[in-house]
Amino acid sequence: AEKDMDVAPYIKDGRTFLPLAYVAQALGVSSNNILWDATNQTVTLIKGDKVLQVKIGSTTMLVNGAAITLDAAPEINNSRTCLPVALIAQAFGESVSWDAATQTVTIK
Repeated sequence: AEKDMDVAPYIKDGRTFLPLAYVAQALGVSSNNILWDATNQTVTLIKGDKVLQVKIGSTTMLVNGAAITLDAAPEINNSRTCLPVALIAQAFGESVSWDAATQTVTIK
C-alpha cells in the first residue's frame, strides 16, 4: 500500500534518509508505540519484544538496551526526525534493497 509522506526521502553521505514515523509504521509499529522525548531529543519505537531508541545527532542506537553504532546519525529535517531507513528496518529484522535506476527503497 502506498502512503504519502510530508517530508520527501533524501540522500546524504550515500544513505537514504526517511522520516522515522513513516518507516516505523511501514514496519508495523503502531503510532502509539512511537514516542518522542523533546527534552532529550530521543525517539523510542516499540514493536513486540523489541524496543529501539535513537537520539538526534547521535551515532548510537539502543536495541533492547544494547548499543549499536550507526554510520549516520538521525537528524531533524522539516520538523521530522529522519534517519537512514536501512538501519531501522534491519533492527526490526527486515531486509532493505535499493534500486539506483528508479531511486527506490524497498523494505521486505
